[in-house]
Amino acid sequence: MARNLFGGTAADVAEDASGVRVPTITGTIWDGPTAGATRVLDLMDLEGAPISVVTSDVYGMIPPFYGPAVSPERLYVDFGSGIRTAILASDVGERFASHLAALDPHGTKAEALSEINARIGAPGGIAPIGSDGLVPPQYIPSTGPPTASVAAFLAMPAPAYIAHRGSGMEYPEHTMAAYDAALTSGVRAIEVSVNVTAEGIPVCVHDQTLDRTTNATGPVSDWVYPSLINGVTVQPTQILGNGWKPQPLPNLRDVLDRFLGKVVIFLEAKSNDAAPIVQSILQTYYPTANQSVVWKNYYKSPTFATMKARGFTTWGYVDDTTTDADLTTYGPSIDIWGVPHTMASSRIQQITSRPDGKKVICWEVHRRSQRDTLTGLGVWGMMCAQYKWVSSTKQILKKDNWATQVKAPGDMGRTYYSGVRDLKYDGTGAAFMDVTGDAVMIGSCSIPDFPTNGYRVTFDMQFTGTVPTNEHAGIAFGKADDSSYQFGAANPAGGYHMVFRGNGDMQIFSHTAGSTSGTQLATAATAAPVANTWMSFQVDVTPANVKITRTDVTPNVTVTSTNTAYRGGFIHVTGGSVSNIANRPRWRKLTVNAL
Repeated sequence: MARNLFGGTAADVAEDASGVRVPTITGTIWDGPTAGATRVLDLMDLEGAPISVVTSDVYGMIPPFYGPAVSPERLYVDFGSGIRTAILASDVGERFASHLAALDPHGTKAEALSEINARIGAPGGIAPIGSDGLVPPQYIPSTGPPTASVAAFLAMPAPAYIAHRGSGMEYPEHTMAAYDAALTSGVRAIEVSVNVTAEGIPVCVHDQTLDRTTNATGPVSDWVYPSLINGVTVQPTQILGNGWKPQPLPNLRDVLDRFLGKVVIFLEAKSNDAAPIVQSILQTYYPTANQSVVWKNYYKSPTFATMKARGFTTWGYVDDTTTDADLTTYGPSIDIWGVPHTMASSRIQQITSRPDGKKVICWEVHRRSQRDTLTGLGVWGMMCAQYKWVSSTKQILKKDNWATQVKAPGDMGRTYYSGVRDLKYDGTGAAFMDVTGDAVMIGSCSIPDFPTNGYRVTFDMQFTGTVPTNEHAGIAFGKADDSSYQFGAANPAGGYHMVFRGNGDMQIFSHTAGSTSGTQLATAATAAPVANTWMSFQVDVTPANVKITRTDVTPNVTVTSTNTAYRGGFIHVTGGSVSNIANRPRWRKLTVNAL
């Protein structure tokens, strides 16, 4: 074994008992600092000549020398003061570097390699390195076989649900709040849309502009990412109520990091600029994404060929102009067809009946009645903007939640993703509409199945102005499904509507599916409404009759009909025929309970 080098450094000095440096003094070398130590005589100078002592130079520095053949890292020098001072090997760094550079410094390389190779790929062992220098995906726990797979999702029976924009009519669309809530609600798949900023950062937003959903305006591609994340938030209040706070705009990496493998993701790049960026991210950072991501785009998109080659399942959505020839031409790149809910039923059925046997998903689905119709047409998947409502089968609330100023599942107007015809909340527990002549279904409080003894609806209503004597508002009820309702329109389902007029008349009308006019069943005169004054009503629907009572007057006034044509439990508040927004109705304290 080579001798270690000692001395020759700025730290190696000869000192007396007081710590003063002493030149040209001779010292002896020992293997320890105590009285029982042994003197070391097997020393050599730099030329290799034997020495037994060391002598400091004219500056009091200990010159370099070699230690004994069996060389320790530390020796002790005694210059006659009775104190033995430690002196460390000065060539340890060089020896360590030489050790590191040696191919087999310990002579155990072959044995170690054999042990390592035996553990590669073994359970609890070591992951191998692929030819590309990366660990193969199947050996990476965070991106290994996902708990949610496309294959398992496609094996589900109809109807299969996908949360459209994260169930964007129940939660702020394309936000972490929406995706989280959708998973918590039990959904097995979500839709994620992507646009890119000016410097190419992918963010989750449906529109290519920020105007509709955020506090900003203009194209997403006109914003740099730092400005976007510091100045732009999703503003859900117009659609979902003032109780919702602004939400951050998520980037794609955050969404994939949190949800990949936990839920099937229908992923769409919404622009030509976004597509290659999203594809590159999937390939580089998420090598097993094809197991739990469905690549979604317009059926003519050139991106399908690449994604099919990478093992992704593809969903190509069509429109009313798509011909059978188009379906045949582009079909080889498409695994699942997508149809819009506005497409004619006959055309949807033609696509679901095609000989290719491919599954069909419809977007966007808001109502259970839509789902039932689509299922009857052979549609397998429902991309739901109101997943919790559509997938539920029971009454959600027995009384309204309007004091929270947050839209409840199933409360919806006749239009979607705009907020124009949705309920608004004033913060006191009252709800109203910003349009005239319309209605909003209160699905959250509706009873899907008629109870044995019927049900009771109670509510307060007021007009904010003086209503002309023949104009009216109230509620629609008794409807067998959750299809939309509007006074004076040919509605999809029949039912009743309670009319309260500006002269105080309280009436029961029935309306037949497909008819624009109703039939008066009963009427009673009550006190005329007073602007901004609350009135109270009770509606009882039993197997034998329909009875409406005004309970804020003494004596109470009741109107009854023995008509039994409609016994559904779906409820709507309706602005009826009120023509001036200044006189619009407001409602509060709505309850729906089985009798």
